[in-house]
Amino acid sequence: MAENDGGVVRTPSDVDGAVGPVDYHAVFSVLSAPKAVLAPDLTILDANESLLRTIDAPASAVVGRHYLDIFPANGPDRSAVDRIVLSLERVARTGRLEMIGPHRYDLRGPGGGWAERWWITTNLPVLDAAGRVTAVVHRAEDVTSVVRAGGVAIPGVGRTTGPADATALSVVDQALLLGSSVDRYADVITRERRASLALQDSVLTPPPRIPGLTIDVRYRPAVPEVHVGGDWYDAFVHPDGETTVVVGDVTGHDVAAAAHMGHLRGVLRSVAFATDAGPADALDTTERTAEGLGLQALSTVAVARIGTPGLTGRRAVRWASAGHVPPVVRRADGTARVLADRPSPMLGVGLGGPRTEHRTSLDPGDTLLLYTDGLVERRDRSLRDVLTELPRRVEALGDLAPDQLLDALLAELVPLGSQDDVALVMVHVDGNHERTSAGA
Repeated sequence: MAENDGGVVRTPSDVDGAVGPVDYHAVFSVLSAPKAVLAPDLTILDANESLLRTIDAPASAVVGRHYLDIFPANGPDRSAVDRIVLSLERVARTGRLEMIGPHRYDLRGPGGGWAERWWITTNLPVLDAAGRVTAVVHRAEDVTSVVRAGGVAIPGVGRTTGPADATALSVVDQALLLGSSVDRYADVITRERRASLALQDSVLTPPPRIPGLTIDVRYRPAVPEVHVGGDWYDAFVHPDGETTVVVGDVTGHDVAAAAHMGHLRGVLRSVAFATDAGPADALDTTERTAEGLGLQALSTVAVARIGTPGLTGRRAVRWASAGHVPPVVRRADGTARVLADRPSPMLGVGLGGPRTEHRTSLDPGDTLLLYTDGLVERRDRSLRDVLTELPRRVEALGDLAPDQLLDALLAELVPLGSQDDVALVMVHVDGNHERTSAGA
């Protein structure tokens, strides 16, 4: 295991003297494209040599100052800086990568005048083990020569900057072969990424606020730079006051999987709400509906319906699974267990229902946890072993408040990120648990 010593990562081989420490600040300094590391409030924490050379300023004039102090709006496209700042703020808030460009931001030339410059900007979140944004890496790629030579369409300008002749195409083709994002398709890529994120944002909506229940959700993608995939969560209230929560996992973690996920989630939500079907019937009807509509999506899904409270505050729970990993219940006394079920087919394999509906209950202070397999699947361990261990890991987090449980669980089970997407839904029944904890 590597050790971190003030930004210098030392590997085990350092003990033998075979490999020296890796100074990541030095690595950052020599990277070719201009880069800056910003705090969530957009204070500049560090800048590499390329950025300092580009703006002709020493580090002492940049570090510790707000982004707008170093890059004020100027030139013909004054809105470019506003777009960048809004993007930085979104990335700091949501933890999702964003790309902007090409956009124009002129710099001072050797003679003191303004020199036309075009850029593609990428803002990347730096996350801690709990998934919180601790910093934003701001990367700018100078694409002025490509814009001038290749006839790239510039958003908002309504023109191209030159003929798309064979020479220009050769420049673009070379850039593509080198894996560069700096090419004539950068704007198309950016638009596609934004559309993908908008699709997922429209699906992964905040849970409803329900008196007596605390519902919390999390989504962590397997590929941070994409931030779209096939996992989803859902929660909604029925007219009779009961609550349905869902987690699902469509095969894949790319834009196509996100699209299939959105379709399937919509069908399941509509079926469960409109027909007032229980969890097992909702899954069976969703499969038949999806097949009839030609929706080709292989997916595991878990559905739970939580009833309204009785005289003691107890709520009946009905739940069903379509090939999904089983839910976990943590009781008010801190004990936890996996809700075992008989295997049932995933949606989309054509085996049909009827699926089995299971029953349990939640008392005040109890918590129900639904999750996707990215939380528990490991390449070096069997799923059975990890599921056997899971209740103990949940019990170890028993002293945490409900709103801290999911972040702590992610930090505990996938501290370095998962090989698959992870979606989680927690339903906590408010009441005695909080009073007992306060008096303990």
